[in-house]
Amino acid sequence: MIHRNKRRNGRAHDASAELMFEHALLGDEESGRRAFDPRQDRKTLQLCRQVQRALTVALGGECDDDVLRDVYVESVEPMGGASQLLVRVAVPVGTGLRALDVLARLNERSARLRVLVAQSICRKRAPGLSFIAIPAGMESPEGGQP
Repeated sequence: MIHRNKRRNGRAHDASAELMFEHALLGDEESGRRAFDPRQDRKTLQLCRQVQRALTVALGGECDDDVLRDVYVESVEPMGGASQLLVRVAVPVGTGLRALDVLARLNERSARLRVLVAQSICRKRAPGLSFIAIPAGMESPEGGQP
């Protein structure tokens, strides 16, 4: 019984806990913990993959837009965290579409696309989506020729 009290008292007045607290206040990285990096966070990257799959399906037909059917989602990346994501959309050169026109169309339909993403992911809040349209070469998203 005395042994339990010593352990409890020892932890409460532990010098290493005070030292860790001091390092945290000063912002030192020496505390033994790695800094949080959303680009390396497993859950954030998992969310990006889920959003990429959902947007691929949405652009393929669920958003009912003939222009957006010709583009594909190249990548989805966190913008500072999981609450805002950057979606890179590739515009194939052979379609005759301009990247600015596709970007304008994506921004017009961003609310609908966000709803479609929210329906397919398991999150309390759907992330915000920012789009960038990039002209792509003649190869298909799978890496082969069209």
